[in-house]
Amino acid sequence: MIDISNIHLHSIPPPQNGTVFGSAASFDALPETHKAQILFLDKTAEKYLYEFVENARMLSNGGWAPFEKGIFKTVEQYEHAVDLQENIPLLKKWLYNKGIPFGNWVFVLCDSNEQPLLMSWKMLIKYAYDIFLIGDTLLFDPSRNWCVFNYHEGQLFFAKDNIYDPSAMELYLQELNERKKKYPQFKHPYL
Repeated sequence: MIDISNIHLHSIPPPQNGTVFGSAASFDALPETHKAQILFLDKTAEKYLYEFVENARMLSNGGWAPFEKGIFKTVEQYEHAVDLQENIPLLKKWLYNKGIPFGNWVFVLCDSNEQPLLMSWKMLIKYAYDIFLIGDTLLFDPSRNWCVFNYHEGQLFFAKDNIYDPSAMELYLQELNERKKKYPQFKHPYL
């Protein structure tokens, strides 16, 4: 059974038709230490990750306010266009200052036809221009304590301090069930 802890077992060789890093030959030309920190994930992992993001309610339906309200305490917006080469040093510095350890593994989901990636935060910073140039991109780690969303209009958002607590909803449903037991005539649309 696939889950966040074993998703790395669903890695596959880099596609031959090209990647966010360019052609297959371009990816092969990367240093071995870099390639070891970049994993391409298969269709099973892709399906799981997109369902995971939807069920975790990480994203809203709007690009200009990409995160669901009540999920993260803080949402910051990057000030410069991410699709301009001259802004890349500023972008890399902004990402570096988020304090995420270089060794943390990050999921990279794109709205284009790109395969999902699992890569280290260090490689994400190193290849930020390639990653963010491809369109809407969502980044998060297994803790879901932070999330980065690149909107295709050149807007970049960083959300941190995940406060979504599914147990609050469970308590609410338990209260409704108890009320229904106590008052059988009580009609609630969710029960």
